[in-house]
Amino acid sequence: MNASDSQPDLPDQPDVQPVSQFSLLRRRRFWPLFLTQLGGAFNDNFYKSALLMLFTYGGIERWGLSIDVINNVVAATLIVPFLVFAPLAGQYADKFEKSAFIRLIKIAEIGIMLLGALALWLNSAALLLLVLFLTGTQSACFSPLKYSILPQHLERDELTGGNGLLHTGTSVAIFLGMIAGTLALSFSGGRWWVAAGALAIAWFGWRVSRLIPQAPSSDPELALHGNPYRQTRRSLACARENTMVFWCIIGSSWYWFLGSIYLTQLPNFTRSVLSGASAAVSLFLVLFLAGICVGALLCERLSRQRVEPALVPLGAILVTVFGVDLAFAGSAFASAHPAPGPDLYYSVVELLQRPRWWRVALDVALLGVAGGLYVVPLSALIQSRSRAEHRAQVIGAGNVINALFMVAASLVGLLVLGMLGLSIPQLFLVVMALHLLISALVFVRQPEFLQRFRQRFVSVR
Repeated sequence: MNASDSQPDLPDQPDVQPVSQFSLLRRRRFWPLFLTQLGGAFNDNFYKSALLMLFTYGGIERWGLSIDVINNVVAATLIVPFLVFAPLAGQYADKFEKSAFIRLIKIAEIGIMLLGALALWLNSAALLLLVLFLTGTQSACFSPLKYSILPQHLERDELTGGNGLLHTGTSVAIFLGMIAGTLALSFSGGRWWVAAGALAIAWFGWRVSRLIPQAPSSDPELALHGNPYRQTRRSLACARENTMVFWCIIGSSWYWFLGSIYLTQLPNFTRSVLSGASAAVSLFLVLFLAGICVGALLCERLSRQRVEPALVPLGAILVTVFGVDLAFAGSAFASAHPAPGPDLYYSVVELLQRPRWWRVALDVALLGVAGGLYVVPLSALIQSRSRAEHRAQVIGAGNVINALFMVAASLVGLLVLGMLGLSIPQLFLVVMALHLLISALVFVRQPEFLQRFRQRFVSVR
């Protein structure tokens, strides 16, 4: 079944009997893809976290490089494949039947994890980085498939709920993968736990992927390009055919910019601004993740089961409110509660006893909620407004722009903190100023966002 591809949703229509998005978890047209995606997201982060632990604690040769440099190498190893391979995979996803393509990718994941087990046995840093690059490549190839197949298996009024579930599940899988990869190496024989766990998850993903229903080719006559540059240009041209789709991609990429900034800076924000111990970092990450999940799952209810542009300005406004307040709340806490001493930090229990900490914690959680409200409708709009013939190529173009925005986030952090010497709260304020500019640009260039926001949330009925 195909959702209509290029027509905007009609203004508010009489409400129908609501059906919970969670009912999709019982339907074969959704749950096998959902579990397949969860396994892949878990494995990527499970392996990456284990590799970082090996580099950080000296379990493997670093070629004389500092851990900060190694962290950047690992990040680049995961981002570069999205720049190169996502557009190429998008054209194959448009040309061929998608479920078979997904199964091929999951078989490749099993092979990659076998190579990872060999790399762990040989204790080869170069081979481990190659495996990490291959996992990034596999993810880059899977991304256009998982998002372009949704409109073929879901009705239009299920797209927002389906994307909310997929975003929530992926966020949880990423977090659990990070924790599992970190913990695995704290046990005796941890490397073999990593090798066996990654293989088991890859095998599970392949088994589940066999249950994904067929999704016929969108454009069997599509001419394939082997040149990544030429295909990227073609994918970007497809994305620009529909102005709403293009600006949704820009907005979605901005979400990944914000996510990169906050996830990168939260650990040091906790240590240097709040003087919190390492356990407090984990608590903040849990709050941020829980907020994203709540926001993503709220989208279906707030949109009344429509693909609703009005949620995007709502999310953008809330991001601004809680992002600005987080900067001020962090500074206020630091002024009221200086560090207990050199190389001494407040425990989680000590932080919980300080009222100002609760304001910071609430800002972190609600910033996650706002992010979920912001990004899920953007994904649903990209899927519903793209032409079916090149939907996967459009998503591949979006992956390229996402990756560029994530690189830009690293450069902005380096510029503001390193070269300008500003504090992390000041960085958060700079980022919120950029957020206002980007949001204004998107909403001015695509007025439908604000029109629907006024109709949905402002107009008196």
